[in-house]
Amino acid sequence: MKKRSLQIIGTLIFSVLALYAALHGVDFAEVSAALHQVRWGWIVLTLMLILLTLVVRAQRWRILLGRKLSFRDTFGLINIGYLVSGVLPFRAGDPARAVAASARGPVSVIAALSTVVVERVLDMFLVVIMLVGTLPFVPGLRTYLAGGQLAGSLSYQLIIGLSGALALGLLVVFLLVALFPQKIEALARRVLELLHIPNPERWLRPVQHALDGLIALRSVRDGAAMLGWSVLLWIVTPLYFLTGLKACPFLTAGDSVLKAAAVTCSSAFGMVFPATGGLGSFHFAVREALFWGFDIARESGLTYAVIVHALAYLTGIILGALTLLVWGISFKNLVSNAQQVKTSSIPNSPDPL
Repeated sequence: MKKRSLQIIGTLIFSVLALYAALHGVDFAEVSAALHQVRWGWIVLTLMLILLTLVVRAQRWRILLGRKLSFRDTFGLINIGYLVSGVLPFRAGDPARAVAASARGPVSVIAALSTVVVERVLDMFLVVIMLVGTLPFVPGLRTYLAGGQLAGSLSYQLIIGLSGALALGLLVVFLLVALFPQKIEALARRVLELLHIPNPERWLRPVQHALDGLIALRSVRDGAAMLGWSVLLWIVTPLYFLTGLKACPFLTAGDSVLKAAAVTCSSAFGMVFPATGGLGSFHFAVREALFWGFDIARESGLTYAVIVHALAYLTGIILGALTLLVWGISFKNLVSNAQQVKTSSIPNSPDPL
């Protein structure tokens, strides 16, 4: 209980800081005026594309799970994850959907968590590739990333490079582990014997479940399908940011496709910050990308960020709540089990969305 209270307090502090950074120096009268200019036809199209990203994510996760669950199940579970992450701190939605997945079919919680980590790492790698391809055409944003520093030592540009290298390295490790499961299990057994751990079979069971979660990577067909769905995801995602731009006439001057790509990448890194549901951190990242990259007033950038975030955030919340209601799953029990899994299994993983 004490640990959970500290987590909540920490998240509240992060969220307040992120919201302060996003709202600092903003003229809310201008934000209100910009909201009155929104084109609702484009908003509807943006919402449809957001729903399409959920469909793509559900299909990709179904492949990662070895098709042990139906598309209907994975679609519902994806939204349960967004619901939990939208109201609770530190990406609690990832272990929550893993726990719920184990109740929907022959999938262990740890195996499901393994697939979630693969998702996150693959997404981060593709986002970094997109950003690298975008920056040469956005000199202002490139200058901002090169000059900005984290904790006064690491430039944002270096952090992005390290993120891409780490993601690529992890993907290679996942692939090797998936291809040689017997050797990994034998290595784990040898380590347990050297440490004189009693009852090693008990400790090997989680390793075996984690290896089960990587089974899709052993198949060329499934691996290609997973990569194809991932590429499609990162085509559709910038499209909904693009239609969101079209919904805001005060942002349409200039190359909207380039803006959409820059905003997609910046929002992904903004969601890594541990504010609940990306509140504040998403808005700050999008606002700054538009300001530094395209000289767009921060009030206009914030208005746009509020719109696209609200559409995605509320969609996940509503669909996740409906799924829990239809399936008869207790939110309280689900979160309690997810917290236990989270503190004993894997660290936080980034969500580019």
